Amino acid sequence: MSLARSLLLRASRSSWLARQLSERAFCRRAVRRFMPGEDLGAALVASADLAREGIGSVLTQLGEQVTSRDEAAGVRDHYLRVIEEIRRRQVPAEISVKLTHLGLDLNPKACLQDLLALAARAGAAGSFLWIDMEESRYVDATLELFQAVRAAHASVGVCLQAYLRRTPADLEALLPLAPAIRLVKGAYNESPDVALPKKRDVD
Repeated sequence: MSLARSLLLRASRSSWLARQLSERAFCRRAVRRFMPGEDLGAALVASADLAREGIGSVLTQLGEQVTSRDEAAGVRDHYLRVIEEIRRRQVPAEISVKLTHLGLDLNPKACLQDLLALAARAGAAGSFLWIDMEESRYVDATLELFQAVRAAHASVGVCLQAYLRRTPADLEALLPLAPAIRLVKGAYNESPDVALPKKRDVD
């Protein structure tokens, strides 16, 4: 795993590390390819610049595994503001959320309601909601909630990780939904029984 990817993964779980990334120039340079802005305004400016080159953007807030519903509600409200700014500025950008950042571990039903609200707002704004994939232990819950939201809204897609051995079967099972899929390599430290351990097998 590259240094930049490793830093971002760790920062998503550590508010302390996230602050260090934003405060240190060498860290900002290391992750600039993935994190061009330190706040929403900067991210939207970067998105607008990319749009002029015909490139779309996906915006996400670093973070996972919140510890209270208040915190999860704050994350939901942050993304609602992001969608509103995307609509107001007419930037061709989408949002991507991690379900544990919306409190999946605390209350799956509340997490689903937050996802439905985000998908509805994204669709109305001409944007799109991506549901990120996390560790393998969250795959079943993530796909279950994705299918529930997809039944109500077309403006939602899900991320699948190429290195997970189960992904081909998951993809085949989702095909009747005509889903939007974002396929990524996968960055979590998983057992070889669960994920392909060699980069060449994933590439």
